[in-house]
Amino acid sequence: PVEWEIGAPGKAYTKWAAQMAVGLDTGVPWDMCKQEDAPDPVIDTCNGYYCENFTPNEDYKPKLWTENWSGWYTDFGSAISHRPTEDLAYSVARFIQNRGSFVNYYMYHGGTNFGRTSSGLFIATSYDYDAPLDEYGMH
Repeated sequence: PVEWEIGAPGKAYTKWAAQMAVGLDTGVPWDMCKQEDAPDPVIDTCNGYYCENFTPNEDYKPKLWTENWSGWYTDFGSAISHRPTEDLAYSVARFIQNRGSFVNYYMYHGGTNFGRTSSGLFIATSYDYDAPLDEYGMH
């Protein structure tokens, strides 16, 4: 959630962002990733390696997995993250078995981000994240 990054002001920001999004009246459902306190009608979703035990904050909302991580970013000098395909497939099966309705494989295609800048010091710019397809469309 936002409040993990910026503290208590994050709750007010989350509420403002939700009201702004809904106020656009697009007719499209809005979601907030890993935002357990997402106000109605915004849908809170799961991001992570495993989401079979995730439940939305309201029973009538769909159970969505917006980022099924195949790996993680790489710090320079650290081992490259690897997640076995069997683990990925099993976690999806468990999610669907537990009433999951949508899975987004994040990142399915690796690549290098625009501008070749990273999100922190000593983090590789590759978006491979152990994706099934690397920057070259291979793997």
